[in-house]
Amino acid sequence: MLACLLDRPDNRVSLRDLPFPRLNKGDALVKMEACGICGTDLEKISGQLGPGGILGHEVTGTIQKAPENSQYRIGDRVVAHHHVPCYECTTCQKGDHTLCEQFKRTNIDPCGLAESFRVPKYNVARGALILLPKELSFEEGAMIEPTACCIRAIDKTNLHETDNVLVVGLGPTGLTQVQLLRKKTSGKIIGTDIIEARLEIGAKLGADKTLNPQAEKIPDVVVKMTGDGADLALVATGDEKALDQAFASIRRGGRVLLFGAPAVGAHYQLDTSTLFSRGNSLITSYSCTEAEMQEAVRQISDKLLDVRGLISDRFKLKEADKALEHARSSKTAIKTMVTA
Repeated sequence: MLACLLDRPDNRVSLRDLPFPRLNKGDALVKMEACGICGTDLEKISGQLGPGGILGHEVTGTIQKAPENSQYRIGDRVVAHHHVPCYECTTCQKGDHTLCEQFKRTNIDPCGLAESFRVPKYNVARGALILLPKELSFEEGAMIEPTACCIRAIDKTNLHETDNVLVVGLGPTGLTQVQLLRKKTSGKIIGTDIIEARLEIGAKLGADKTLNPQAEKIPDVVVKMTGDGADLALVATGDEKALDQAFASIRRGGRVLLFGAPAVGAHYQLDTSTLFSRGNSLITSYSCTEAEMQEAVRQISDKLLDVRGLISDRFKLKEADKALEHARSSKTAIKTMVTA
């Protein structure tokens, strides 16, 4: 079967013919139907997240082999969640499920960018193989995981219904955050990006103002629109320099949420005296759990969010290497989707 892999040590992308994964008792085999390309896939290729890694985790498919004595049947349409916590350790019991030691040890095999992939018993038993409602397409299903990550992030911010919010970075997750925020706050939502196509979509999806930081002084505009700065700045990019824009744009007592994954070893020089005297806080959010996955299914199924409109480009699996390069280099791409 065909699979798109990231070879060590040079992080080279290659399309290879592999044997089908060997199944253990309780595993499921899923035929890939659609897989979204995430920014972390591109960071893996560039080496920003270290050597190697598995490509493709925003994935849906059709069950080819179902676990015995389970709710699943051959032909079921599913979305597979790649990382799963144990739900039993002290970290999980405190609600920090995505920080569980088992979380990143779990994954699909060999990857989401493959003709078929194995979902291990560990994931299946913890509810990470989710039945896709009939009203959702496979491509919409592939948007469930990134949407779930956005839901978890906003839940961590203690958002108030009148908060003014700055969203730094209007990629697929930033644009999803704009939509989620629009349903939770009557305050101003301001989005920033350097790509014009993303600014236009952000305005259509609920942002009161979209700005290019290369053309305007973002903090000045934010203060003018809000009176004293944003209550929350959500950084939906892994570029640590974006934190400058975020901290400069929030009010006294405001919060910054770091959502985009920074490169391994990235540093940011923070004026802790100013942080202390202004009462600002820095929050981080990583990934999601099955609870947020189910909430994302509900919101997308109920048409509360437009995720289909974020899909800008489509490639076949045999073109997965080209899809990854397009997602990295295009000035018009929003969400690039790979299909069977």
